[in-house]
Amino acid sequence: MVGNLLTIVLFTFKQRCLVYFAVDSEQVWMTTKLAKENTYFLPFNKGHNHGAGNPIGNNGEYRTSYLWLEVLQKDSLLDILARFLHLKVKETKIITDTGIKYQKKETLIFPRYHQLNLVRKLIKHSQENKAGHNYLIQHSAGSGKSNSIAWLAHRLANLHDHQNEKIFHTVV
Repeated sequence: MVGNLLTIVLFTFKQRCLVYFAVDSEQVWMTTKLAKENTYFLPFNKGHNHGAGNPIGNNGEYRTSYLWLEVLQKDSLLDILARFLHLKVKETKIITDTGIKYQKKETLIFPRYHQLNLVRKLIKHSQENKAGHNYLIQHSAGSGKSNSIAWLAHRLANLHDHQNEKIFHTVV
């Protein structure tokens, strides 16, 4: 049954669906490519007490309610589509006995919650407080620091304050 589902356009990579979420009342996980038993889900949790998971919801809400209350809101989704989502293409040259072959690997990059949160908070702070502040971007190994920094640098390079004055003249 699962094998048959992957032939449906909705479940085909780069066709209609940009991200797939696995959600229960406690945790959220995400992937951008369904590949049967090779599907790799990444956590999409807020974190709780400097660790994994999610904080207790407000007013009896599920721990995962932030997904639909924050992330899946229209403005948030449009922001993700315009400023975060991208297709990473890596081409590898393979030398064989019969010649040279090129293998192309495509990965659709969808930001994880901590990356969205980081970029959005620092952009908001920079708009309100201008340049001249120092920040430390600290994520664990393999958590997407490079993407977070790239998204942030791209946004800061074009950032204007509420009077439409450019905030940063140079971003390195």
